Amino acid sequence: MIEIREIDRENVFDVCELTSNKDGVGTLFEAFICCNAISISEAAYFPECHPRALYRDGELIGFFLYKRWANQLTDAEICRYMLDHKFIGQGLGRASFEAMLSYFKKNGVKQVTLMIDEHNLVAQKMYLSFGFTFTGKVDKDEHYYSLNI
Repeated sequence: MIEIREIDRENVFDVCELTSNKDGVGTLFEAFICCNAISISEAAYFPECHPRALYRDGELIGFFLYKRWANQLTDAEICRYMLDHKFIGQGLGRASFEAMLSYFKKNGVKQVTLMIDEHNLVAQKMYLSFGFTFTGKVDKDEHYYSLNI
């Protein structure tokens, strides 16, 4: 079972050590996202940013950051989403993303937007399989997709 937890003093360092790099060595900028430490730092200065940890059966497997604005609580924007390199290819991407969508729906979100690097074909395939559609917006090589939930 996938569980979503807030980032706190108990897990912050472990979340920062997660990496999607195949060699297991974290870097400031990974293939398609920046490291989790930057996302957590960003959330400290932008109140609309909410970092969350993904767990499977109590084991930390990934991370995501979303934006939600106080004046538009029915919308959420997924800014970052990653699984640690040790868990890629185990079906956890799909399972954790389903958990994220359920989390949003349970919290009153009606529309989810995300951005996909045009070269990240694996992510694009997965998001399309959930029903996300291209909005037509492109910003800095990132294509915006949206889903009504």
